[in-house]
Amino acid sequence: MFLRKLFNSENKLTWVFIDLLIVIIGVYCAFLIQNYAENQKNAKERDRVVTALKYEMEAFRFLMTEISAGMKGETQKMKAILAETNYSDFSNSRFIEPQYDYQTIEYALNLQNSSIVDFELYNALQSLYVEIKKIEHAERLLTETSRRYHTLPSNLNKESDAYKLGWTENYDNFVRYITLTEDRGSISSRIAKASTSSLSLVNKRLGPKKSKQIETELILGYAKKVASEEHAVLLGKKYFPSFSEKEIKQLYQQATQSKSNTKE
Repeated sequence: MFLRKLFNSENKLTWVFIDLLIVIIGVYCAFLIQNYAENQKNAKERDRVVTALKYEMEAFRFLMTEISAGMKGETQKMKAILAETNYSDFSNSRFIEPQYDYQTIEYALNLQNSSIVDFELYNALQSLYVEIKKIEHAERLLTETSRRYHTLPSNLNKESDAYKLGWTENYDNFVRYITLTEDRGSISSRIAKASTSSLSLVNKRLGPKKSKQIETELILGYAKKVASEEHAVLLGKKYFPSFSEKEIKQLYQQATQSKSNTKE
């Protein structure tokens, strides 16, 4: 009796409504499932990209700080020689590209998904990327200038036109070399600062636990290369101030023990 009433002409509209409702619920469920899968995929990709960015930018922060200090010392030495109206042999400077690893930075900048790299992070990475391209350009110019150095034969008469011309060219290129060395130093300083700024954004996205885990791995890597525990503590406190001296010493001991076991 109930089914007869439900299937009569007067209830056709009800069945149309029920069919429509089932279709809507099915589509919505499919959308939810697809959206969940997409969110999970984005979350994994975000974690992968941000983790790789952390490693790359920590390397830049460390390396560029050291390069900046090194260039400052080199510039002072060369300027002292220049002050005596002289030049030194600058022929051994060469930079074989690629010098630096920044594939993840490039990858992140080319991502079209703002849920992985938002505008704030993109802007920071773009500023860093520009400075990296600048230092590569400066290093190419340094290499070119270095190749212009002419070795003047010891038996060449210093009063001859050939000697005077060669000496003048070397002196002029030495002045250019000093300027480019200063450029490299200032750019490396800006890269270190840009890396630090970008890392603050990356660390927020990773969270304190994941950030410290990566920093621990980095300290272990550096600890294997330093000459002493004191040097390890000095570098650790300089670049990872959130680590205590005790923690750094423990990591140094762990690294040296691991290095010793590898040799055996």
